[in-house]
Amino acid sequence: MQLKASARQPLGKRSRRLVREGKVPAIVYGHNTEPTPIMLDRLEFQKVFVKSGRTHLIDLAIDGRAEKVLIREIQTHPRRQGPIHVDFYQVNLQEKIEVEVPVHIMGESAPVKQGDADVLQPMHSIRVECLPSDIPESFEVDITPLEEIDAELRVSDLKVRQGVTVLDDPEELIVKIVHKRELKVEEEIPAAEAAVPAEGEAAAEGEAPVEGEAAETEE
Repeated sequence: MQLKASARQPLGKRSRRLVREGKVPAIVYGHNTEPTPIMLDRLEFQKVFVKSGRTHLIDLAIDGRAEKVLIREIQTHPRRQGPIHVDFYQVNLQEKIEVEVPVHIMGESAPVKQGDADVLQPMHSIRVECLPSDIPESFEVDITPLEEIDAELRVSDLKVRQGVTVLDDPEELIVKIVHKRELKVEEEIPAAEAAVPAEGEAAAEGEAPVEGEAAETEE
């Protein structure tokens, strides 16, 4: 995948105007590489990101010079759609790097299909170390073999191809089949705690009258 960019100078106050015009400021950095500020077309970047995610190498063409990069960080605005800044990591194809690889759940567990259970997924990505050309697109976890409630899969159960080293704890839980009520209780407890008034707060009804109000009432 290819993405065009142009070198830029520090933007200062021009940053907001360029974002409104459909441009996205970005920076390229990497091992033994000076950070390079660049400018992207927002729509072109979004099209590439949909296909590449954070695990596919991108040929980033900066004023005619191509570099192999990965998308590392995307900053967004709370009230505006789309990115407002992007960080690219320039890779050396001969050096191993650490990346986060997404976990995709596939298949269907019998208890879930029957409506007796839910899927609990504490981990949505796995940290690995490998050469840039060996980065897995994703880890696909098939839950079809999990035929009983409390059945689970951990990091140690992943099928990892040669050249890829998993950095997360092998005992970390990736997915588990749980009773519906268990998942519901886990969701309800934080909500119940949030509803409890903080110490010192008084309910609106039954508050003690302000000094002076009692005298007026008695009159």
